Formats: sequence, structure tokens, C-alpha cells
Amino acid sequence: MYKQKIGISVGYHYAMPTPDVIKMLKNIGFDAISVEWSTGPELAEAIETARESGMIVESLHAPFWNAAKMWSADEAVGDPAEEELLRALEDCKTWNIPIMVVHTWIGFEYEFDASALYFKHFDALVAKAEAYGITIAFENVEGEEYLAAIMERYADKDIVGFCWDSGHEMCFNRSQDLLAKYGDRLVMTHLNDNLGISRFDGTLFWKDDLHLLPYDGVADWDDNVQRLAKVRPLDILNFELIINSKPDRHENDQYQQMPLELYFTEVYKRACKIAYRYAKAKVR
Repeated sequence: MYKQKIGISVGYHYAMPTPDVIKMLKNIGFDAISVEWSTGPELAEAIETARESGMIVESLHAPFWNAAKMWSADEAVGDPAEEELLRALEDCKTWNIPIMVVHTWIGFEYEFDASALYFKHFDALVAKAEAYGITIAFENVEGEEYLAAIMERYADKDIVGFCWDSGHEMCFNRSQDLLAKYGDRLVMTHLNDNLGISRFDGTLFWKDDLHLLPYDGVADWDDNVQRLAKVRPLDILNFELIINSKPDRHENDQYQQMPLELYFTEVYKRACKIAYRYAKAKVR
């Protein structure tokens, strides 16, 4: 559409089997999917269905619950976290998926000490990815100091890139222009919306990460598109959205009430609006 491919991240917890969802996405008009890593059969089913349907599998999202442990010098802590990411990387190789998205941190209470950073586990991951020819796209999440350290350490590695999450930038990174920092290394997007930082004292809060449809939050999508158009061009604009609300929140409830066909059609309509503007902005 508009010479700009549109992708969407998919999981495995819909009201219908994920392969049926993927077929639906193809029929609606999506060109690509990005898959969530799983040790079960659902990963293979999603990839096979997408490719049989003629869709691109753009990326695999690595597990992230152990992201902070990747910085640990304690082998009993860091080694299992590294091994988990290496298993996900092996699946990228097995399934010929060109990009693996990785978080550099998890958690909101921490003390960052640049002099004490321990890169052994990330070095092993990057070395294996380089051997396989797979790009590691490090995503902006909380703890952007760790992202900065990673991007600096591997500045000379072509296989280390940036995954821009537009919603995380607003609610976890205090609306810093991360595309201005890392846009020359951009390899994929997680486009979504939210309501920014909700707490009056400005503290970060995980429930603010709503992953709303574009235009359902407070993001300036004209600005987002213009910033995207100024940096490394992308063949695919990927959207990462969530149907269910966070605990004790209700912003996403309207999506749960929609049949999946209508929900994903609405996603596609808004994605097309952004893709159209992005395609026009790129050629100026």
C-alpha cells in the first residue's frame, strides 16, 4: 500500500487460533508480521502460516523478563539469561528470520553505574548474531542508559540496530527524541500510542505502556512521521498493539469488545494513514 509495506506484531492469546488470525491479517491487507518467541509449537505454526499466506516474517521478539540479568557478572544469574537469548537467536537462524528484537533492561528502580557495566553476555549474543548474519534490534524501554551503552559499545557492528517503540518513548523515555539519537541505525518499528506519564510526580509506571492504536492517545503522529522520514528508511512499518487493558486500567477495553475482524481492520486503516504520510515524506 502506497509503496510502503505494513506489518504487525502478533502473539498467541487471541480469541481464535493465531494461524487463523494471521490469515485474517493477510486478507485485511497486512504485508508482514513480527512474531513473539515461544518454546511451544505456536511459533512454528505462526511462521509457517504467514509464509504460506505470502506474508513476510520481519522479526522475532526475544524474551525480555531476564533482560536486567544480562548485565550480571554472577554466572549463575547472567548465564541463563544469555542462554535464553541464544536459544531465541537459534530459532531466528532455523526459521530464516532476519531481525531479533531485544530489550536491554527491565525494571524502574535501579542505579546506573557506567563504570560497572558488564558486557560479557551481550558480547556473546552479538558475536553469534554476527556469525549468523542476523540483526539484533535493541529496543528503547525503561533504563535508556543501558540502551545508550549498548549502542555505543557496538557502534561499529552493522548487525546491531535500533527498534523504535513510539509509545515507550513517551511513557518510559520522557519523550526524548530517540530517533534523533539512533535513527541512523533504525531497522524496525513498534508503532503504538499511549497517554504519556500518568503520575504527577513524573515517576515511570509500567501500566502507562498501553500500546493503543495510533490516534487513540496523545502522540503527535505528524511529528512521528516527519521524524521517521528523516532517518534510515524502512521497507516495513511495524505496529505493536495490545488488545487487553493493563490491570485496573480500561483504556483498551473498547478493543476487547470488538470482533477481531473489525479491530484489525481499524488497525489497518490507521496504519495506512501513517504509511501514506510516511511514504510521501520520504520522497521529499
